[in-house]
Amino acid sequence: MRLAQKLKTKTLLTLMRGVAGAERLIKGHSVDLFNPAFLENPYDTWGKLRETSPIHYSMALQGYWTTNFDVAQAVLLDKRFGSDVRKHEKRVKRIKSNMSAEQLENFENPSMLSLDPPDHSRIRKLASKGFLRKYIQSLEPDIAKIVDACLAKTSNMPAFDVLDVLAKPLPAIVIAEMMGLPESDHQQFQTWSEDLIESTSTSDTGVLEKGAKANQALINYFRKIIAARRGNPGDDLIGQLIAAEEAGDTLSEIELYNTCLLLLVAGHETTTRLISNGMYLLLSTPGSWQTLRENPSLIPNAIEEMLRVEPPVQATQRFATEDMDFHNIHLKRGDIIFISIAAGNRDPAINPNPDKFDIQRQDIKQISFGYGIHLCIGSALARLEAKVAFEKLLAMYPELQLSGPPPKWGTNPFFRGHNKLMVSRG
Repeated sequence: MRLAQKLKTKTLLTLMRGVAGAERLIKGHSVDLFNPAFLENPYDTWGKLRETSPIHYSMALQGYWTTNFDVAQAVLLDKRFGSDVRKHEKRVKRIKSNMSAEQLENFENPSMLSLDPPDHSRIRKLASKGFLRKYIQSLEPDIAKIVDACLAKTSNMPAFDVLDVLAKPLPAIVIAEMMGLPESDHQQFQTWSEDLIESTSTSDTGVLEKGAKANQALINYFRKIIAARRGNPGDDLIGQLIAAEEAGDTLSEIELYNTCLLLLVAGHETTTRLISNGMYLLLSTPGSWQTLRENPSLIPNAIEEMLRVEPPVQATQRFATEDMDFHNIHLKRGDIIFISIAAGNRDPAINPNPDKFDIQRQDIKQISFGYGIHLCIGSALARLEAKVAFEKLLAMYPELQLSGPPPKWGTNPFFRGHNKLMVSRG
């Protein structure tokens, strides 16, 4: 990354923090994404903003934020909001001015996460074939073996890092095996994925560089894998996508690469944070671990509560595709609206006493895997991996407890999780 680009990025984020501070002085509140207090506990901010309005305009981010559950769902369902920023000329011009050649190429060829119908629908239909519920459920014995192998490493450890031992390797191995990738590459995928996610919201130029390199490394890797497998693609996820691409106009070559990259990274990162955030909630909330140990049938419900209270993905975004009036706000075409999953999940009108973690909570409502046409296709897989992980941990370590100093939340405001979560066997 060029020095000028590094300085521009750092200056922009510094300016955002300054504007957020000014807004806080004027209005009494603001969305200050990189404020240490916000990163430690964003939910206080969302609670205050929710009391003011269901939609908050952020001066720092020059966009709107949803603050409650109903409006978040409404945006995600409304066809007047889209995911493809390329349709908005003014935004495209600003974004491109700060891009390297590699970033520009990636911007011009987004994954289905940043596409609208009909392209989104076409690619999603093909990718979803590898995530049919019956097939995902059939993976449970294989996932159990992977969890056993991960936890076997802790047999002589009085304390261990849940992330390092289980939460990171498990989903990386599972999605890599589903894609038919060699076992020798699993660790490298984990590293690339972490570097890419970490670079999505930061002013650290070193982290930004690592993220850009990881993204390109993943694309180059998939190019080689796909080239080697043409003519004999196999029946795994990559094989199915290659077959679709070779069938004609259903999938272009760049769409093939990007879909593979998205499935790998998304399949890894969300589940990692689900498991680690869930473990933290269980062990930091008195009685939760013991209750779950005595009644393991509560695990699926507990996972829904984990997703609600500490969603791995805190927010997503959409763009107004036309001028409109929406919940008493006038939006112009191209306006950005951030859907705060964190705020919606803790809306007291939807989930009473929302800040309490309760694994026996009834009628849990959460949008942690999204909603509408962009609902995460890997949600069933993430839930299954978490279920097996907690079953195994409860059986192997019934007296598990947090160890050492309190874990620190990461510095990415859009992906919430710890960098380390130390536990001891009790």
